[in-house]
Amino acid sequence: MSFNFKEIVDGVALLGVEADRFKTNEISVSLALPLKKETASINALLINLLSRKCSAYPSLSALNKRLAFLYGASLSAIVSKIGETQVMKISITSLDDKFSLDASSISLECLKLLTSLLFEPRLNDSGEFFSEDIEAEKRILIEKIDSEQNEKRVYSLRQAEALMFSNEPYGIDRYGTADDVMKITADDVCAAWKNALESAKIMFTVVGNADIETAVVHLKEIFKSVKREYSKLPDTVFVPECKEVKEKMERIAVKQGKLVLGFRVNLKPEDELTPAMRTFCDIFGGGPYSKLFANVREKLSLCYYCSARYTRQKSCIMIQCGCNEENMDKAVNEILNQLEEIKKGNFEEEFASSKLSLKDTILSVNDAPEIIEGWYSNQITSNEIKSPEQSAAENDSVTMQDVKKCASLLTLDTIYKLSAPKEEK
Repeated sequence: MSFNFKEIVDGVALLGVEADRFKTNEISVSLALPLKKETASINALLINLLSRKCSAYPSLSALNKRLAFLYGASLSAIVSKIGETQVMKISITSLDDKFSLDASSISLECLKLLTSLLFEPRLNDSGEFFSEDIEAEKRILIEKIDSEQNEKRVYSLRQAEALMFSNEPYGIDRYGTADDVMKITADDVCAAWKNALESAKIMFTVVGNADIETAVVHLKEIFKSVKREYSKLPDTVFVPECKEVKEKMERIAVKQGKLVLGFRVNLKPEDELTPAMRTFCDIFGGGPYSKLFANVREKLSLCYYCSARYTRQKSCIMIQCGCNEENMDKAVNEILNQLEEIKKGNFEEEFASSKLSLKDTILSVNDAPEIIEGWYSNQITSNEIKSPEQSAAENDSVTMQDVKKCASLLTLDTIYKLSAPKEEK
């Protein structure tokens, strides 16, 4: 499935994927900014604030009435961390244009709503966001942060990342901290809004049976009156290898221990070996055929779960395990042993299974408009945007020798353990 990429102004683009086989369209706007401690919480609050009200629809009920009028469209906002970039996104899911009863463009009206939310927020007579709206969003954001703290699998990963990347922007949480949220003022939010419109990398993504050219005309008209001072996103801090392993044991009230291993990967995001690293990571700790699942979990029963994830934009692999404390050191040793097995080339069966599974997974992106939208919007920080078909072709070209090379590019950086307090004798 091909895509159209249209530049609106410097740092602003529209990516359209024409698809007439779905009942719904997916339309989004993503704003990418450098991830910084002093702005992470403010930006996270801002995008949720913008998604709830605007000048034309100054209450949640008014906005919901507009969405209902648009054939029951739904709206959501999310914050993510892509490499060392914080990405704020508002998405609208709507009925496809072909179902419109009066021949009007549902997708264009949804795009207009998105731009209204972004450029014409609900402000008071002083040109500031209402304090009651900000305070409400503070409570909601703190609840999100607390919920991640309570989900120990997420918590242990965040703690491992904070340790591993303590001197790098990647160590900052996408939501910031609860303490930082509490300190947010109306001036902070207004400054963040203006900064986002002026300097963020912005990408509108439209998936479905929509008129892309009409959307481009609308956006170009909107951005005529927007002051832009865009500068390219900074390069991610690249640390090719680790000289000394960092270790930490944390003890809190948990029913099941957690073990997280962080590996540095000596491979930059745009390197030609990147597709092979994806295959390597899948063989190492991806599907049920992987080394970690088959050996650490199933054969030796050292973990309740054990999986690996490669983050291309940050050149790292994080391994997460549910593990009793008495098995943690054994699990670490076996994980490193399985890495050595791949270095030796002992993964022929896993290689064949991985190639088939990854291809199916990549091409399944085309099964739903919201997955297609996510595929493309997640590439907002990339220098080159690739379709699922291009990535599948890259996957097909990966060889066993490529995977062996990838295994040699890993060095262990961090070992984080989470377990219950020891009982006093």
